[in-house]
Amino acid sequence: MMTSDKARKAAIRARAAVTGEPYSVAARALADQRATAGVSAPDPRLLAPYPDESDVTVDELGCRVLPGDAAPELRARAEAAWRPVTAARPCRCSGPCQHGAACAPRAEAAGGCPGLLIHVDRYPGSLFCETIWEDTYQCDTCGEQFDSTVELPGLPWGERPEDGGALRIYEGTRHPTMTAFAFVDAGGCLGCGAGPDESCFCSTDDGCPECGAGGSDDPYGECVCEPAA
Repeated sequence: MMTSDKARKAAIRARAAVTGEPYSVAARALADQRATAGVSAPDPRLLAPYPDESDVTVDELGCRVLPGDAAPELRARAEAAWRPVTAARPCRCSGPCQHGAACAPRAEAAGGCPGLLIHVDRYPGSLFCETIWEDTYQCDTCGEQFDSTVELPGLPWGERPEDGGALRIYEGTRHPTMTAFAFVDAGGCLGCGAGPDESCFCSTDDGCPECGAGGSDDPYGECVCEPAA
């Protein structure tokens, strides 16, 4: 019990040093994070850059250094921007992951691989569920990579409007899979590249029947056919 309390106080002091919050405010914020589903308890080692990380900024430390009442948009951005660490150090992500696990079960080489997995990336991993994230792992020895999904109920990367419209990504959150779909939903066209306020040539008649301008084979072409008399 004393060890647990000592670790808790160390975590509060570390957070206060990074965020500038009073001790009581930092304590409340960490308590709120522990109570949030899908977010692990803070590790004091992750509340500040390591001594050998001179180029790591506060923005790359994950959700742990955010105020307890931080907006969902800020939390999502922080979850997708934390800096990976070596397998010997705890991961900076906010949810369960396989960081530090043995690579051997996944290695194809005879005899297996003695390496450990490093959690190198996390980003939204679904087109339909805002609490599904995609993780990328890489072995620190053989370099093998693989992807895995995880659900974080308390850490959504987007939201649906009250009128039941399309799922929206929080501004500034990287979503490699949904970028194109969000563009189309905003009024843009993947076929010809026309923006929301530009004319789209991808009509059902596939462009001009005479020269094909504006159709799928020539989306940027201009029709030069004389109008019918």
